[in-house]
Order: sequence, then structure tokens, then C-alpha cells
Amino acid sequence: MDILMCVGRAGLKSGGKPDLLVVLLPQTCTASFLFTKNHFKSASVLYSQRVFKGKVRAMVINSGNANCGVGKEGLIHAELMAKRVAERLDLEEDEVLVFSTGVIGKPMPIVDVLNAIDSACGLLEPLDLKRASEVISTTDNFPKYDFVKKGKLEAFGFAKGAGMIHPNMGTMLAFVFTNADLREDTIEKLHRDINERTFNSISVDGCMSTNDSFGLISLGLIKEDLQVVSQAVEEVSLNLAKKIVQDGEGATRVIKVHVKNASIQLKARLIAQAIATSNLVKTAVFGKDPNWGRIVASAGSTPFPIDQFKLRVYIGGHLLYDGRVHPKAVEKAKKYLEESQEVEITLDLMEGKESWTYYSSDLTYDYVRINAEYTT
Repeated sequence: MDILMCVGRAGLKSGGKPDLLVVLLPQTCTASFLFTKNHFKSASVLYSQRVFKGKVRAMVINSGNANCGVGKEGLIHAELMAKRVAERLDLEEDEVLVFSTGVIGKPMPIVDVLNAIDSACGLLEPLDLKRASEVISTTDNFPKYDFVKKGKLEAFGFAKGAGMIHPNMGTMLAFVFTNADLREDTIEKLHRDINERTFNSISVDGCMSTNDSFGLISLGLIKEDLQVVSQAVEEVSLNLAKKIVQDGEGATRVIKVHVKNASIQLKARLIAQAIATSNLVKTAVFGKDPNWGRIVASAGSTPFPIDQFKLRVYIGGHLLYDGRVHPKAVEKAKKYLEESQEVEITLDLMEGKESWTYYSSDLTYDYVRINAEYTT
């Protein structure tokens, strides 16, 4: 039983590129979806949140238009998209979810979109993860997809995202599938736990999207140990999340921030996030400057106290500070920054056993250029 897809062109993206994707599951599947916590949500998010009841059969995804900030008309358009897919593929309307990504405040040319759905639904083919990612992409430089197999267990997915990435649920758009049979209560908890360690632990620019959506779908084909399923789904989710950071608009480096030996996990997480999202840290990495002072300043900015005489700061395994500065290590860290595409920053709080890892990207001239010209 294959997952099927079809692709359409509604004129939402320049150059006549494909901008509409329909994904058809082999049967009604148990699923979990997480949506942005932004209070200014896309109409497509509002619609999908309203109709989703733990089961899904198909998804229609458009790129090039966020269907956001266009008034209540956006809700009507999302419903029309779901209804048209349901009619063309003989499905229940409330089992079709709608997702959109693109420019905010742009009216959806719904007649063109519905015509694209009509033409696309007549050309179903097996799901191609790479092509699916390309169709839903906007400012992405490369497609984001992954496949993991552990014995008979499979986990795979595709995503998009490069800018407006600072999720509080998932990334801009990500869809992960597993052939494991998961119950509704199990898949929801598994999904939320994995999301916290993957898509909710990345940032490109500190800006939360209005359209963020992350789905985990169980195809229900095999019985497998839950821990094994969790590991496979988390591996796929983390790989997709890291690709989004790698493709951060204008980015030249991935930044991995690891905070360890904290007294509680929340403290490790918030300090890791503070370092990873600091514009000063991000620009220092871009400039290949081992400016550990920016790291400790960010670490000290959260509500949690730190002991500046105990903690240790590493860049690429080079100990720069442990209550005193190590000038020779700073020189070695500079060379490391000049040679590395993934920069690892470690902060050892020396107080407990909890840890957290957060991923980010450097902040470059190109990020400013891309976003200064985004709608013009």
C-alpha cells in the first residue's frame, strides 16, 4: 500500500514552478499534528486545527501564498481546497487537511488553486520525498527529506523551511511517516516529546512563523517496540530540523549549542536557546571570531543563576574559559571556526546531570539582503 502524491501549478510561485501538492494516504491513518502557537495564525492552520480529530486521509499543501492575514475569506478558501480534494479523490472532507506557506497578506487566487487541484488529482503517482519537498519550498536552497529503516520498521518524511524559523511547536512545514502501528494516545505523546528535542530546538532568526505545522502519521502496517519507533522517528525529525538550520537564509554554518551538567533540564534548555539565538553569538560565528564573552553573557541572561567561577566554555572541544581565560585555546578555536561548517559550542555548568542541545545558524549579510527584499 503506497502513499500517493500529485503535483499542480496554480501560479503562486514565479516561473511557473509547481506550487501545489496533494498527498493521498493508502487508508485513513492515525496521526498527530502540532501547529504554530503564534496568535496570528494562517487560515489554513485554523481550518486544519478545527477539522483534525486524530485521523487523516489526505493533505493539500500550497507554497507561494501563506493564506494568512486575508480575513475570513482565507478560511473559506482553505475549506474549498479540502472540499475539492475530497470530491476528486472520493474522500471524507474532514479527513483532508490544508497547509499553506509563502507571503503573508496576499489574497489566494482560489479559482486558479482549485483548477490546479482538479488537474493534479488526475495524475497520482507514488510519493517522491525529494520532489514533494521541492514543491512546498519557498526560499529553500535545497530539498529536505530523509528515510530511516530499522529491520521492517520505516520512518521517513519531508519538510521545508529556511527563514522565519523559531518554532514553538514544529517547523514551518514538516511531515513524518512511519509504517508502525501507533494508537492515538501513544502517537500524540511520542510526537510532542520528539518535537521538543528536534523542531522545537532549532532557530534561524528568532522569528516564529504564522504557518508552522508538523505532522506525524502512522500507516499502521507493523507492530514494533515503541522505543525503536521513537528512535527512528526522532532520527528523521532531527535530520530534517538540522537541514532547515543548514539552509537558514544566508547561512554559512550550523551552530550546535550543548549545555550540560545543569541542575534541571529546563535550565539547560533555556540557556542553550539563549546562546543559540543570540545575534551577537551568531554574527561572531559568521566572522570566525571565538568571542566566548558573548556566549557567557547570553548564558547569564536567563532567569536561572550560573556560577561564573565554576562553569566551562568550549568551542569545538577547546576549553576557552573555566573561571579564567586560556589564550592559547582561543587561538586554536579561531582556527577551528575557520575550518568548520558545523560549529559546536559547549557550556558545562558543573552543577548537575541535565543537558540540552539546540541548533541554530550564523547571521550573515545575505540574511539581511534576502529578507529586506522578500516581498518586493
